[in-house]
Amino acid sequence: MFSGQDFNQSAIVISNDGFWPDLDLSEFQIERAMSPNINDRLLRDAIVSAVVEINLTLEQYKNKQMANGITSAKNCGVVSVDGVSSTVIIYKKAVFARAKADLIGEFVSIASRDNKIDENQTAMRSALLAESSREVRKILGLRRCGVALI
Repeated sequence: MFSGQDFNQSAIVISNDGFWPDLDLSEFQIERAMSPNINDRLLRDAIVSAVVEINLTLEQYKNKQMANGITSAKNCGVVSVDGVSSTVIIYKKAVFARAKADLIGEFVSIASRDNKIDENQTAMRSALLAESSREVRKILGLRRCGVALI
C-alpha cells in the first residue's frame, strides 16, 4: 500500500494451538494491504479475536482430523503450494478476512461524516465476513451455500 511513508512490517508472531498454524502479523499486513497507520497492538488483537472465533467454529473438524492421526493442518488438504497445504492457506485467508472486517472502522478518520463512506464500510465488512465464512466452509467440506431441514 503506497502512502508515501516507510512501511515497517511487524515482527509479531501469534502462537496458535499446535494444530492450526501460527500467524505472522507482517503476513497479514502484506496480504491484506493494511495501513501502516494502524498500530501493531490493534492488528494483533484483531487477529487473535478472529483466530478464537474460527478455531471454535473448526473445533469438530480439528478433533476429527486428530482422531484420524493428523496432528497438524499442514498435513491436511488436497494440494499444496511451496510446501504449504491448501488447508493452511484457506485457514489464513479466513482469519485475515475476519480480522480485516473487525478493523474496517480504523480505515476512516474519526472526523469523517460522509454517509457514503459508512455505506462502503458496511458493504466491505459484509464482503470480508462472507469471504471468511466461505473459507471456513471449504475447510469443513461444505459448498458455498447450504440448505437445512427445520
